[in-house]
Amino acid sequence: MDARQKRVEQRKDESTSFEEGHALKLVLETCAGYRSQKISSQEELRFFPDTLRLVTRIASIYYPNEKVPLEKARLGNVFTALLEINRQVLEILELPGLEMLTQFRLREVHPAVAENRSNAERSGWISGFILRRVRLRVIRVLWVQWLLLVGEAAMKVYAEHRADEVPEPETLLDEMDQLQEEKLSLPGEVRGIVEASRKNILFSVKPLPWVKVKPLYITLAESIARFWHPSSSEPLYEVRVYDLLKSLSGYLEWTGQLSQKPVLNKMLGLRVSHLTGARDVALPFSDNKFFDWIHKHQVGRAAKWSKTIFKTLQKKQPAILFRDVAIGVVKEGGKRWLILYLHDKIANETNRLYKVSSPDS
Repeated sequence: MDARQKRVEQRKDESTSFEEGHALKLVLETCAGYRSQKISSQEELRFFPDTLRLVTRIASIYYPNEKVPLEKARLGNVFTALLEINRQVLEILELPGLEMLTQFRLREVHPAVAENRSNAERSGWISGFILRRVRLRVIRVLWVQWLLLVGEAAMKVYAEHRADEVPEPETLLDEMDQLQEEKLSLPGEVRGIVEASRKNILFSVKPLPWVKVKPLYITLAESIARFWHPSSSEPLYEVRVYDLLKSLSGYLEWTGQLSQKPVLNKMLGLRVSHLTGARDVALPFSDNKFFDWIHKHQVGRAAKWSKTIFKTLQKKQPAILFRDVAIGVVKEGGKRWLILYLHDKIANETNRLYKVSSPDS
């Protein structure tokens, strides 16, 4: 695994770009920081926030004057980068002995679980202590590799600069409408969890900011994990590390393949900020009539949600105001389409992952 580190170091030494050199230095310093830390019994597993922090700092290097540089990424570039990360994750999965080394569950290295060992486990505390440190070291090595992959991918995404071309609202709506949602094969109880979560996204009357999406995804994953591990105090940590890596690879591949869908030709050129910059859109319905309208029009997907609202606004709004309002609707509709598309894949992967690791499997 040192080969990737050496390749990044060589690239930094040879780089003639200020932004690239600065970003590579940041990636290497971040990895070195993890390597130099002493392995603690209270070591936290902060995968998502640490990944997001690294990407945000790299985005800031390429867009230093932007208020939210993270959102300058184009959707197509993000999806392509995810495919490349997946290719390299698959290479890591093929490393000799990795599968054997990663057959333990995350809860076996989680601080809260470690503190609550039973008396029987405490009797062998020396061997348990050593085993946990070895497992933490394995996770840390994998984590450093992940940061190297993410860092290089983020640089490709944010290094690209070209003029923005925002298509007409109708064009984007037509693209969203052509992309069919996947049918989820889930047990009845899990399907109920997923449908309740989807309604929080689809039927929100007000624009849904991205900051509220992360808690929805986490709650969804926790609820599904708890269904398969009802007796666990930390159901999310019941997954085996190797299974988690395979699931991550599958999710990256699926998401990345969105870049290869011709029906999304126009949308892939949009920046994330084009979808997150929607102003509060005054929907043509009062709150108490919104669900009646949803039922009347049989709106079950974000694309249809936004397209039907678009047509309604087209009839009600003066022509001089229509384009600004329409763009707001398309931004919100596009954002919900992407949120729901990722939501359903998270549900499917989480169900498969925790079903495999459940006590009854």
